[in-house]
Amino acid sequence: MNKTDKTGTLDSKSKTPKSDTAKATSIQNTGDSSPLNDTQQQLFAEGETDIQENLRGTFILGWRLEQIRDQKLYRGSYKTFEAYCRKRWDFSKTHANRHIQAYLCEKHLKVVKGAQVYVPDNESQVRFIADLEPAQWVKVAARVKEVVGDNDATAGDFGAARQELFPKPKREVKVSAPATESTPAPKPAVKPEFDTKLVSFAELKGMADKAYIFCGTKSQEALKIIGKLQRHLDEWSDWQKKQEVV
Repeated sequence: MNKTDKTGTLDSKSKTPKSDTAKATSIQNTGDSSPLNDTQQQLFAEGETDIQENLRGTFILGWRLEQIRDQKLYRGSYKTFEAYCRKRWDFSKTHANRHIQAYLCEKHLKVVKGAQVYVPDNESQVRFIADLEPAQWVKVAARVKEVVGDNDATAGDFGAARQELFPKPKREVKVSAPATESTPAPKPAVKPEFDTKLVSFAELKGMADKAYIFCGTKSQEALKIIGKLQRHLDEWSDWQKKQEVV
């Protein structure tokens, strides 16, 4: 099994997403629904092994999910990529696409020429800039490099650089006018229902406490709990974003 560094970043000596270093990675996205051939089955098996070993969240996870999504390698047992993610790995398509976007961002920044940039070490750093355009990724990564120099950057460094260069617009708080005879009080908003089962914050806290207890003694169990916790937090985040646009 090829090795990655402690962050799961793909380096030149280990498993890499370049098509000339892995047997089965040269398959193009055909978009068909035909049965998987032997090479595709091999690629699917390799991808699932890497996903299982990197559920905590690394760029390998995004790379393999992209292959499975774009080449429809899930089609042997699942009708859609969303169904595959939910039933096989217990996370949403949004969560999977977030990791794919993180990998694509890291891949882009690794080959930037003409600028000194800080290449992200993990998905949590990329999360702050994933919604930007590639040219903006470069500007933010260059600003991070300027700030930290040869030191290690944190997710907060990426967040600060993004906010400095491309700040997110602040939400406008609408204040309703007091009700009068001519202007009746507005009807209370109806809370929308979404196709996801949100876990209570109390349960999330319990999972975090368990992860803390397991750390150092049962690392594999800790990683499973942390991964599940992250997926549920992502679902809460997605639900909150949908609430904001209602």
